Amino acid sequence: MSKEQLTYEEYAQKGHYHKEDWLQRWENKAATWQLPEIHRRLAERFESHLVQDQAGKCNIFLPMCGKTLDMMWLAQKGHRVVGVDVIEQPCHEFFKDHDIKYEVKELPGIGKLMSSKVAEFDIHIYNCDYFALTKQLVGFAFDVVWDRGGFGSSNPSVRYDFAKHLHSLMTPNGRGLVVAFEYDINDRKKLGPPFCVPEDVFESIFSPYASTQKLSSEVLTGGILERLTLTHICENTFYLQFKE
Repeated sequence: MSKEQLTYEEYAQKGHYHKEDWLQRWENKAATWQLPEIHRRLAERFESHLVQDQAGKCNIFLPMCGKTLDMMWLAQKGHRVVGVDVIEQPCHEFFKDHDIKYEVKELPGIGKLMSSKVAEFDIHIYNCDYFALTKQLVGFAFDVVWDRGGFGSSNPSVRYDFAKHLHSLMTPNGRGLVVAFEYDINDRKKLGPPFCVPEDVFESIFSPYASTQKLSSEVLTGGILERLTLTHICENTFYLQFKE
């Protein structure tokens, strides 16, 4: 008997991952999405698409940041870097891995804020739910967002809310790069992140808040196919120019 074929709408309803699932991945040292180097798309497109002609320091946001090395790379370029992650462990590990002294501030009813005490590294990580982060809490809006997995790892049922909330955090005409994966949803044995984000779905979700452009699409090979039990997967990089 052939396997029942899911529609994308059915897939979106069934795809759920919870805070406890993420916590277990970190505790079991199974955060396979954490790269041992700077993400190549960030390095390739940072000057041309994110900084552009803006002079001085940018306020750069990384949703669902974990302990990505991208934060350090951006801070070393002189920018203010703000990440958010619902799991506390990687927030501490980031600073410890880089031997950066940091302070922890309790945010009652929200979570915690961890900030570098080293002047040359303007890095702040909010340990809270993505939707709890606001311009009022942070104290400013973001010029740039670099998202190499936050949107794609969020449950499909909250994607429209994700895009709307991101727009609320950005400056008028803010810029962003978002990396998302596309694959045959019926090829995967177990639903889970990274969730499939077809190009037309991405555009329909973000179009009310930003102009979108697909910059690249790369067919991935190697271990990711085995980990996700897939035969084919594409990594798509999108550029966002936020509307006022």
